[in-house]
Amino acid sequence: MSERAPEHLLEAVLLVSARPVPPADLASATGLPPEAVETALANLSERYSHETSGVVLRAVAGGYLFSTNPACSAAVERFREEARPTPLSGAAHEVLACALYLGPLTRGAVSRVRGVNSDAVVRNLLERNLLAEAGADRDAPGAPALLAVTDEFLAATDVASREDFPPLDSLVSREELDRVRERLTSPEAPAEAPAEAPAAGPETT
Repeated sequence: MSERAPEHLLEAVLLVSARPVPPADLASATGLPPEAVETALANLSERYSHETSGVVLRAVAGGYLFSTNPACSAAVERFREEARPTPLSGAAHEVLACALYLGPLTRGAVSRVRGVNSDAVVRNLLERNLLAEAGADRDAPGAPALLAVTDEFLAATDVASREDFPPLDSLVSREELDRVRERLTSPEAPAEAPAEAPAAGPETT
């Protein structure tokens, strides 16, 4: 077996994964010890460097993912221009912010926080894998599903973890936070509102 076989194994696994792969999962898939995985990842990071490669190895959401080099973004954007997805709507950004900062939370809780029925936007974000079910609220009637942002969302926003986002209290006032908490504890669903435009997904690399 060649000396570079560990890198080859990791390359193959990362190439077929659309999601960030944690080192532990890479070790399990390749049969390599954790130390060998870390060494191989370091070697791959050097091989797929921003200075020499159109493909780079990114550390995202506690795992690793191949993506296009940001330095090549102009060429990539020109190539993908005609097939570019519609940008996320304001409603979709609001729902994702609720899930990111207040989640996991139910669809009903999202609607209460926003003050408008959000089911259509939530469904679209689930279909685009930016939101996912993360358990159930066993204390609520019918045990509705809890929603959380996905690793794909973190990859699309180019952050390594949730901690990379600014804290909520730096974005909104204490008074607004109190109003949000009051809405979350309210048992009443928001009144029906006109349907919102479907949310579209961001481009990911």
